Amino acid sequence: MELRIKHPLSKKEVKAIIRQLGEMFGEEIAQKMLKKKDDVKVAEFDKTTEIILVNDRPMFIRRKDLIFPLVIALYNLSDEEDLKKWPRRVVVDEGAVPHILNGADVMAPGIVDADENIKEGDFVFIIEENYGRPLAIGIALMSGKAMKEKNRGKAVKVIHHARDKIWEITAR
Repeated sequence: MELRIKHPLSKKEVKAIIRQLGEMFGEEIAQKMLKKKDDVKVAEFDKTTEIILVNDRPMFIRRKDLIFPLVIALYNLSDEEDLKKWPRRVVVDEGAVPHILNGADVMAPGIVDADENIKEGDFVFIIEENYGRPLAIGIALMSGKAMKEKNRGKAVKVIHHARDKIWEITAR
């Protein structure tokens, strides 16, 4: 599958994305992910999903007006930053890693740490505990506090993970 470029984004649309990222991660991190002067284009992935390219590199997914970073974008940023300190992160043990990479949702027993400010329905990203590398992005099914305390149930609905179809296209 090939990404088809649809059109470049206007400066106004880029500012809106930066604003949304700022709400998710804070202004400092948002500015590292995307700058106003970057060349930003939209490519079609499927009928409901678009990939946003920044300076010809896949960086974000857009679904139903929700924009969130691709795992590959987080992976590239993790060389600069310690993702374990970022907001909206869920840290999983090594036993959960193969399941997540095969598309499973994140279960509460595999979580070793989570941002306690996470609310049910928030966008979150999942990292593995040993190396701090991003594995997936998803939607929280419980609060961050509950993720740390509970030992049963699904904690995060995974919507994109390393090794899925989007990863295969964007990690090249």
